[in-house]
Amino acid sequence: MENEVSIQENFLPQEMFTMLRDTAFNIECPWYFNPEVTTTDEEDTPGFFFHMIYNAHAARSPFYDQLFCPIFNMMEIAVLLKVQMNLNPRFQEPFVSPFHIDLRSMTEVLAVNSTTSILYINTNNGYTELDTGEKIESIANRLVSFPSSTRHRAVTQTDEQTRIVVNFNYLKHRHSESNVRWHASSEVPI
Repeated sequence: MENEVSIQENFLPQEMFTMLRDTAFNIECPWYFNPEVTTTDEEDTPGFFFHMIYNAHAARSPFYDQLFCPIFNMMEIAVLLKVQMNLNPRFQEPFVSPFHIDLRSMTEVLAVNSTTSILYINTNNGYTELDTGEKIESIANRLVSFPSSTRHRAVTQTDEQTRIVVNFNYLKHRHSESNVRWHASSEVPI
């Protein structure tokens, strides 16, 4: 796996992005509170809200079929590991989470061969920081991708009411010519 960080601006077509953004900001979108940001031994954490899309080999969200299967196809995902939306509320001072990898129980071989991608849903002054010191600003419809073994952390915003991102953890197709496509209601690619 390449050890590069990839940033794609305007990743989703505008209509698809608008539908995803409007869903994430809809008052009826279910958000669940997690008191730990990265681990259970954190002190003074504000927690965050999440909406699980896919985990433990199954779709977990009513938005999986309509919103996310088309995105998986665009990302050339071969195997999903975990996908969730995260929402940080605004604080007067930024909260800086500890450096982490998203799937802590992941084996080293899987971590080195899998990819983490973050799709930013809204523009704000929060950002993602990699343990290399690189900072990726939260810009709406920006997708950043890096090897899942890359330690990173979230820094919350102070300017907007919320910061929403979608975290994807997956194995990529080895060849871009692959015919594997995600289909609504399927737990595996078809």
